Amino acid sequence: MKYPFYTIEPVQDTRGLFERCLKHYADRIIFKEYTLDRTLIALSYKHFLNQVEALGTALLNNTGVGKHFGILGDNSIGWVQAYLSVITGLGVAVPLDKEMTEDILEQLIKKGDCDYLFVSNRFFPMAQRIFERVDRLERLIVIDPQYEVDYGEHWLLSQLIEFGRQLRFFGDRSYTELPIDHNALCEILFTSGTTGANKGVMLSQKNLATVINGAVSVISPPGETISLLPISHAYECSCHILGGMYLGATICFNDSLKNVSRNFALFQPNFTLVVPMILESFHRQIWKSIQNNYLTKHVQYGLAVSNLIRRFGIDQRRLYFKPIHQSFGGNFHRIVCGGAPLAPDLAQNLIDLGIEVVNGYGITECGPLVSCSRFDWKKKVGSVGRPIPDCNVRISQEGEIQVKGGNVMLGYYGDPAATKDSFTDDGWLRTGDIGRLDKDGFLYVDGRLKNLIILPNGKNVHPEMIEGLLSKKLSYVKESIVYANGDHLIKAACYLDPEFSQAHGEKSLDILRQDVRRFNQLMPAYMQIGDIELVETEFIKTTTRKIKRHLYKGV
Repeated sequence: MKYPFYTIEPVQDTRGLFERCLKHYADRIIFKEYTLDRTLIALSYKHFLNQVEALGTALLNNTGVGKHFGILGDNSIGWVQAYLSVITGLGVAVPLDKEMTEDILEQLIKKGDCDYLFVSNRFFPMAQRIFERVDRLERLIVIDPQYEVDYGEHWLLSQLIEFGRQLRFFGDRSYTELPIDHNALCEILFTSGTTGANKGVMLSQKNLATVINGAVSVISPPGETISLLPISHAYECSCHILGGMYLGATICFNDSLKNVSRNFALFQPNFTLVVPMILESFHRQIWKSIQNNYLTKHVQYGLAVSNLIRRFGIDQRRLYFKPIHQSFGGNFHRIVCGGAPLAPDLAQNLIDLGIEVVNGYGITECGPLVSCSRFDWKKKVGSVGRPIPDCNVRISQEGEIQVKGGNVMLGYYGDPAATKDSFTDDGWLRTGDIGRLDKDGFLYVDGRLKNLIILPNGKNVHPEMIEGLLSKKLSYVKESIVYANGDHLIKAACYLDPEFSQAHGEKSLDILRQDVRRFNQLMPAYMQIGDIELVETEFIKTTTRKIKRHLYKGV
């Protein structure tokens, strides 16, 4: 096959994942993190998984099976221990987005039928208020208790692990002998709500196993990685954490976005998963440093030479651009990007600098992985890779990407009507995305079906395409929403780079209009922008940095 997947030993569930990890990587470091006082914690696979089983044993003895456990907290070893202990036969995990407001979190805790809530110490006061209002909640479980805080009747993760360790020492194997139904509900993930209310996606062990197996079919062992995205989201949790465990990775938790540069230097990772906004930030950081050191022409010359000799099989990128790599710890050279459309030229520029980038595609309803590329496959510009094994993709007559396979959700929790609407009559999941497949089976995503602009002449306009080109041609356009109302006039609402706006003041709109007129000359007549407006602040986004288009007044 021209584009083969890696040959793997598939796992059937997270217990099988544990067994694989203990067989191959027992003494290897699985996680690293810094505490509040900057003490480094590093756990081996064996130590970590022993704690997971101890926690599961303690919970089983205190709560029984089938309970729903919310998890609210920062990325941490304790968060992963809580998550894995619950989904591996014990109950249902309900990861919660820490960026949500208290009111929304309370709604989701109720909507997810949570009986218990794991919570990081910094969210404990809010969680306690929610606990007092939600009758169903039986206990809070504090992931990272601080000695000076009185938690009252609530449980501490460390005490539960110690209790479970003692039970196991005296022969209690009830937790590890729990049956695992691969098709039963084990996780409820709430969607980010880009088009409306949050829906609870129901996932099974089969869904998770399909995603793990699919992820490692395209990603080779990454060595040391850094976790930047919230693990309450499926992309980071299933693909990076669980996929990384399968591959024996050492996963380092970034404790704060303000510490990213410092943690890159400390952890010296090889690999990470990001969304396009983080990738754009990396790219800006690189070129801002180049410009500040008056090295633009020097680097551009190096790129020209490097790209030329690479055609003859000579790769000197890590030598030519060594200072750039050192700014990311010295080892960093591979990124998987997903979650939103990625500008191909931005990815290519990073690749030319020696940081390999592949783009993937998925939605929460698919656990979330649908497709991705191997780093060593020949690059297909604009593609999001091949559908993973046990995942079939077809394109409907309307151009919608539809999916069937082991990764597809069980449905929406407590919402049979929405579940029915999400599937075709013959059982394929409607993703709501528009795309196409090429002759090699590679998938391309063109936009959202709900965002599609259909003009009176029958022409279809993908606003995301115009938005991407606008940002590419007019670098000072930081964000934009392209839309059309009843008059069918294509409009663009733009948020400009603050430095540009400050430098040009009231003339900013006139400059933008002039540039858009020139931009329109490059576009087909039916895709030209007819009206422009400026917005003073960034558009409202989800916590995965996707613009909530439906909240903009014009849409």
